[in-house]
Amino acid sequence: MRVIFVQKFIPHYRLPFFEAVKRELNNRNIEFHIIYGEADPFEGSKVKMVHPEWATKVNSRILKVAGRYIYWQGAAWKLKKGDFVVAEHAAKLLDNYILYFLSRMGYIHFGYFGHGENFQAASEFWISRKVKKMMLHNVTRWFAYTEVSRNSLLSQGVDENLISVVNNTLEKPYTKTPDFEKQRNKFLFIGGLYANKRPDLIIAAAEIVAIKMAQENEPFELHIVGEGPLLDVVLEAEARYDWLTYHGSLYGDEKEQMLISSVAILVPWMVGLVAVDSLHFRCPILTTSMAEHSPEVAYLKHEVNALIGPENSSVESFASLIERYICEPGLSDRLQNGCGEDADRYTISAMAESFISGVDLVYKNKNCSA
Repeated sequence: MRVIFVQKFIPHYRLPFFEAVKRELNNRNIEFHIIYGEADPFEGSKVKMVHPEWATKVNSRILKVAGRYIYWQGAAWKLKKGDFVVAEHAAKLLDNYILYFLSRMGYIHFGYFGHGENFQAASEFWISRKVKKMMLHNVTRWFAYTEVSRNSLLSQGVDENLISVVNNTLEKPYTKTPDFEKQRNKFLFIGGLYANKRPDLIIAAAEIVAIKMAQENEPFELHIVGEGPLLDVVLEAEARYDWLTYHGSLYGDEKEQMLISSVAILVPWMVGLVAVDSLHFRCPILTTSMAEHSPEVAYLKHEVNALIGPENSSVESFASLIERYICEPGLSDRLQNGCGEDADRYTISAMAESFISGVDLVYKNKNCSA
């Protein structure tokens, strides 16, 4: 038996999950393999890529169509009859159409790993939404990122018995709990510098807070970590404000130290896997309840491990949220403790176990339909 994961590319944060799955499936005499390629220029500017020796790298063909990238990897030519193939549920992955057809013909079993829908749908082509909805059903298994993804799938008529919730997460980056010495009023943004993350709003709101803190002789710092198309916006602001520091992309110990020493993470738009960093490093996220978050927003609990402001994501309302976090007695300590209490719920080992449980169901169900 073989489980084949088809990936556009392998980001550094996903490798620990794949390695955990490979170890456990090998123990069960099930071969696990990845077929992957290179990232497009946009994705490549945001994330560090890795190239495990045991995976198969293909020469992807990446085309830019109307400002969006589409991928062709030819993964079907590397499959065998009876393989269980898992791929991201994305219309831009041309291989998915061939894989879906092969599954309907009974040649392979086929499953999706992902969100259940595009939670940034405002930026998605209508034809992509239509195609993805057509290919949502008649697959062997769905591996949903979080309960938010599961609920989305259920609302679209996917059989609940075909859904495994993996709780998408990151590797816990340390073996013992570090001494969290938070620096007073040191705030952090960590992520891609692109429009959906709204670095412009973060900087504008931080300016309001910095002015008020200066009037009260209180410190205020904003540290920005990441790269992307809006880098110029950040560099211009850094040159203008002495309370803002840009660090580029940080990994390993440098990233960990930044998270350990910060009091909160500012993400007004599109919370994603940074929610896991927030829990692991007891660094609460300040965000809004707007609709374009990724499924990992499910890990955040307002007033418990995060502050989630109203859907109005104006500069003034977000600045008020930051000010409340700074000024309300006991709030920061309570939320940081809440992060620590939830951190152990979302681990790579638990994610791998959930995925493997779904694989077991595929192979145990003799009547499974490809």
